[in-house]
Amino acid sequence: MVAFHLLPLTLLLSFPTPVAARIQTAFLQSSPAILRQVLATDGAIPVSLPEPFSLADQLSPDQTCLVFRRYFATFRTTEFTIDPRMSSLPGGPGGILRARWSFRNERTGASYSLRLYIFVAASASGAAGPLGVPRIVEIRAERR
Repeated sequence: MVAFHLLPLTLLLSFPTPVAARIQTAFLQSSPAILRQVLATDGAIPVSLPEPFSLADQLSPDQTCLVFRRYFATFRTTEFTIDPRMSSLPGGPGGILRARWSFRNERTGASYSLRLYIFVAASASGAAGPLGVPRIVEIRAERR
C-alpha cells in the first residue's frame, strides 16, 4: 500500500513545475519583477550566494527583489537551466529545484557559473487549493 502512494508522488516530483518555468524566465530575462512573483511572502528568505556576490543573509521578499535587481543590472545571464526532477525532503513539504546559472559581469567581462538550489514550498498566502501556491522559500548556490 505504501508503494502505491509513493508512485504518484514520484511521478509528480519528476515533472517540471509551473514555478520552475517562472524562475527560469526570471533569470533568462534578468527580471526581478518575475522573480518577486514566486518568492514566499510570509517570513524571511535565506539567500546564500558565493563570489562574486558574497551574500549570506535572511532577506525579506522585497529585499530579495532589490538584491537581484542590482545583480541583474551588473551580471547578464548567459545560461540558466533547471533540472526537471525536483528533490523532495523526507518528512517535509516542498522540494528542491536544482539549476545551473551561468552569467557574465558586464563591467569586467568575467564569466561565472553557479549551481543553484532553490527550495520551493507551498505558501499559505494567496492559497490556490488545499496545499497553497508553490513559492521560493530559500536560495543557495555554490561555485561550479
